[in-house]
This record gives sequence, structure tokens and C-alpha cells, in this order.
Amino acid sequence: MKEYKTMRISPDEEVSVIETLAVFGWKLEDSKEIYNESSEIVGVNVDTKVKTYGDGIIGGFMAGWNGDEGKVERNVAVKTEKKVTHYISLRFSRETSLKNYARLKELEEEYFRGNDSKEYLPLPKKPVVFTVIASVVLAIILISLCTLFVGAKAEIWEIVVCAVVPIVFIPLLIVFWVKYSKKKSFAIKENEDRRVYNKQCREAYDKRVKEIVEECIRLNEENERLQKAR
Repeated sequence: MKEYKTMRISPDEEVSVIETLAVFGWKLEDSKEIYNESSEIVGVNVDTKVKTYGDGIIGGFMAGWNGDEGKVERNVAVKTEKKVTHYISLRFSRETSLKNYARLKELEEEYFRGNDSKEYLPLPKKPVVFTVIASVVLAIILISLCTLFVGAKAEIWEIVVCAVVPIVFIPLLIVFWVKYSKKKSFAIKENEDRRVYNKQCREAYDKRVKEIVEECIRLNEENERLQKAR
């Protein structure tokens, strides 16, 4: 009994995929190269131009006679986009009655599972928008306070606003930047730890891949000997 696997890959990957799957007992049954070109309309531009009769006597006569300003010309330009479909369709088969089938399948799953590397954390964004808003507001308050010192009169609510706004915005500004600094420091430290961890994972995985390939080669050789002995 056989099991089958069908894959679509880019032409550049054909050789490496065939060689890799052969390690796990897969045999290539069929290979087809698919190449199609098609055009898709992505937009239409209509350019309208009016050719007038002119400003002279003849032009005025023609405009009055025809009841329009001139001849209308429309040029239609269709924008198309060329799409290319190019891939290789591969069909593999593998005997499920092989003595070492279960082990080959187990090693194949481990091989394609990959390593356990972790993704890096994104760095936090600076609180630029709030900083700009706070800076503008504080600058307005500062200008308002300067006008008070030069003898300008102010309403009570204006004095309250000038006193309250800095009390609110300055602590908030400090909190935003402290949080940003802490998050950035944590992300940098965590990413450094993950970089070391990922490097160890890659090295361990590369070592394990060599062991998997070597074991699969021995299993395939054993299967071939058994088939020839039958």
C-alpha cells in the first residue's frame, strides 16, 4: 500500500525538495512545470478634450449653428497588470509496508517541525504625539504667565487653567516616558536573552538534522536490502 504527497513549489526549490523527501523514503512519481500568463484590468483613465471652433466670426457661427462649444474627444486608456503563475507540481509516493515506515514518518515529522526558537519582541513606540501636545500646551501656558508679569489682566478661570494644566501635564509626561523607558529596557534585555536562546536552538537543531539524515539513510539502505532479498 502506498501513501501520496502533492506539493507546489517554486522552480528554484525543486531539486532540494526532491532530495530532502527522498531521505524519508518518498519517491518522485510525477513532476509538472506550470507557467501561465494573464492580464488583469486594474484601472481605466478617460481623457476628455474639447476642440473649440475658435473666437472669430466663423467660430461664433459654428457654435451657434451646432449649439455647442466644439467637438468633444474622449481617449480611453485601459491599465492592465500582467500576472505570471509559475510553479512546479510534484507528486510523491511512499510504501507504507516498509519495515521502518513508522520510524521514517516519525523522523520526518521531527525534521519539519523545526527548532523551538522564539520571536523577538518589538520595541515600544516613543510617546511623541503626547509629548508634542503637552509641549504646545505648556508653551501656551508659559506665554500666558509671561503676559501676567508684564501687567496684563487675567480672569480667575485663566489663572486656574495656568495653574492646573502644568500640574496635570508634567506628571503625565514623566509617567509616559518612564513607562516607555522601562518597556524598552525590558524588550532589549528579553531580545538579547532570546537571541542567545535561538542560537542554541539553531545549533541543537542543526546537529539533530544531521543525526536524522544519517539514521534515515541507514533505514532506507536496510529497506532496500530487504526488498532485494524478497
